Amino acid sequence: MNQFVQLNVNILKNKDLNSDEKITLSLILDRMKSSMQRRSFYDSQKQAYYVVYPVKELMDILNVGKNTVVKILKKLEYLSLIVKKRSFNQATRIFIAPALMETETVDTSASLDNKPAESQKVNFNQKTNQNLHNNTINTCNDVQTTPVIDRVQQWAESTQQKVGLTFTSIQAIQKFCKNNVEKCKQVVRLILNARNSVAKANRLVKQPVAQFESNQNIINGLAQQLDHIFSYAVKLPQSNYAGYVTNALKAYFTSAFGLETKPVVVKPTKFNDGKKRIHEELPEWAKDGYEFKADESVDMNKKAMLKNMIDAI
Repeated sequence: MNQFVQLNVNILKNKDLNSDEKITLSLILDRMKSSMQRRSFYDSQKQAYYVVYPVKELMDILNVGKNTVVKILKKLEYLSLIVKKRSFNQATRIFIAPALMETETVDTSASLDNKPAESQKVNFNQKTNQNLHNNTINTCNDVQTTPVIDRVQQWAESTQQKVGLTFTSIQAIQKFCKNNVEKCKQVVRLILNARNSVAKANRLVKQPVAQFESNQNIINGLAQQLDHIFSYAVKLPQSNYAGYVTNALKAYFTSAFGLETKPVVVKPTKFNDGKKRIHEELPEWAKDGYEFKADESVDMNKKAMLKNMIDAI
């Protein structure tokens, strides 16, 4: 029997994904329909359903090598479209990222043993009704994933406490990431990496000047700088913004740490006529009274032989 996979229009229009990446994401979304029918594919810790898609299976479907499949999954995870959970002696679990869960729906009416008369659309962050199948769980309103607002608030409070970023800086990150917690975490890592890189290069690690909460330049200026950097980063493809943000932040932290080197100023010297001129030191051969001295290290015999060879040409 032929198997058909439904392709989402938004995925097809995503310019950040190539054809194989679009197909892989569609396959994962399609398999989620089956996962949401089974209690065994529910992760109680994350309070969400997950998909198991072996690399070998994706290799066979896409007709590509292992490295290509691994690269595709890393790209999808980097773009915050999926979240992978690795565990010892168990297959890697693939979750649909929160940002995608909020916009995508799947038809969970198809049960393994029986099929209801009417289909029921369920959002990814909901669970199927217990009446659909004996192996499903009842999670109507009792068990749901943590609301997006609560997750963002928890992340903001934790980041402010552990990292030391100001509230205005955190707001700038939230705005750029559109409250996508996974992407917010990635941006914070970019900020920390840029700060640590500049601090390490200048031996300022763990010094007060390199700390968010003790450097007044950072307290007063980081949020404004982030807004400026993000205004350009939003115009870049999602796969390319990280490099730009990191380099821009390195330049900012160099300035905030007081490490900017002042340009060398060439001061003019005055001559007897009162005019200002740039003083230049002449080479020895151009100075008055220069006397030529033969280089004693030259082999005169070899020099004479070379001269005879040139004359004979």
